[in-house]
Amino acid sequence: MYSRLLVATAAFILAGCESLRTWTPAIIQPYRPDVQQGNVVTREMVEQLREGMTRDQVRFLLGTPLLTSVFHQDRWDFVYYLQRGKGDERQLRRLTVFFKDDRLARFESDEMPPEKLADNLILGRKPKAVPQAPPKEPEPPVTIPAR
Repeated sequence: MYSRLLVATAAFILAGCESLRTWTPAIIQPYRPDVQQGNVVTREMVEQLREGMTRDQVRFLLGTPLLTSVFHQDRWDFVYYLQRGKGDERQLRRLTVFFKDDRLARFESDEMPPEKLADNLILGRKPKAVPQAPPKEPEPPVTIPAR
């Protein structure tokens, strides 16, 4: 009886070790939540950025920046980081906005996901294919009869 209890206790203690995650059954492995930090920025949001926008307009569009520096007051960094609790999937995306005279001068961005896929990426769902609308046929020209 004592040896069975010792083996069961050792199994639960070792289940927390990272190197043993691959061969231990899922029921013994500890719960690891997804870690999500930063700003969710989509491709559509980046496409709306225009030179000359005020700081308030950029903040309204993108939200409060994750990183601001006292030493670089004309630079805002929007960083998004996601690590899945199960598996080794990691996402890291950056958007850096530069101001000059309190107006947007330029920005640098990683490839951002489209808005339709961003929720699925965050929630861990496999993104479904976005249905494409069939191409529209050109409408015949409208002719107005002469009087």
